[in-house]
Amino acid sequence: MNKYLLFRVVGLILLTVSFSVNAQDNESDFVPISKDSAWTNGGNVGLFFQQVALDNWAGGGENAIAYGAEVNLYANKRRRNHTWFNSFQAGYGIAKIGDSDAIKNNDFIIVTSQYGRNLKNPKWQVAGGIDFRTQFDDGFDFGGSADGSDSLISTFMAPGFLTSYVGFTYKPNDAFYATISPATQKMTFVLNDELSDVGAFGVDPGDKFRSQTGWSVISAYQKEIMTNVNLKANLLLFGAYEEPSHVDVNFDLFLNFKVNKYITTNFTLQAIYDHDIQIQDGDSAGPRLQLRNVLNIGLTYNFGEKKREE
Repeated sequence: MNKYLLFRVVGLILLTVSFSVNAQDNESDFVPISKDSAWTNGGNVGLFFQQVALDNWAGGGENAIAYGAEVNLYANKRRRNHTWFNSFQAGYGIAKIGDSDAIKNNDFIIVTSQYGRNLKNPKWQVAGGIDFRTQFDDGFDFGGSADGSDSLISTFMAPGFLTSYVGFTYKPNDAFYATISPATQKMTFVLNDELSDVGAFGVDPGDKFRSQTGWSVISAYQKEIMTNVNLKANLLLFGAYEEPSHVDVNFDLFLNFKVNKYITTNFTLQAIYDHDIQIQDGDSAGPRLQLRNVLNIGLTYNFGEKKREE
């Protein structure tokens, strides 16, 4: 795990830089966006930490430490009948229990961008965009090899997913939108030779790229659902025309609970069902529901403007 030190340093640098940003300090975290605004940008950077220390503890257990960093950025523009929404999300976390080696417990990169032009009904747009997802570091199935050693199951750009689409967007307000696209291209990258050779993530053995054409539904919802509680949810459905009975699902839910200006608690849930990802379960392998949830308490610094429903 020789990359851990690098990510620790990067996380600390990101947090330090964020505290140097001259941010707005209003009583409310949310400011309205004009319907003819220029660029509106901002985001937050968080550092999260957990520790369990035991000494002569009769109940048993082991010392444990976990920490990580997350960053969420956005840059949006609205000009007359045109909109352009962009976001970047990334997170990395490490956990160490007892004398065992440190392992990652959080690792993701998500980049989205969508451009839209209003139709006669301003709640509807012709829209196009991209959704890109990958991870920073190696992922392992510990003890998963035939000889009991750890086996590599993922790494940066293995997989990498790039979904591009053109369709129609229904956007009744700034809190919600849904895009229906009959013209979607999903590209899967497996740039690691070891994983490519075994045909991981649906590529043919030895290939490092797979392209599928199909339909998609992409929706997002973001709102302050009560005082100091913010909810953000994203749903991506994709069906390839060559496999009409298969629908891939990627769902993200993020809840942020603000304690004060800097201290927050957040909960993240991600659910994935992808027919091209084979999960080993006993003697059989096949597509299965993948779930990841993370509960963090730590320091979060917000900067820039945040959208609210008009």
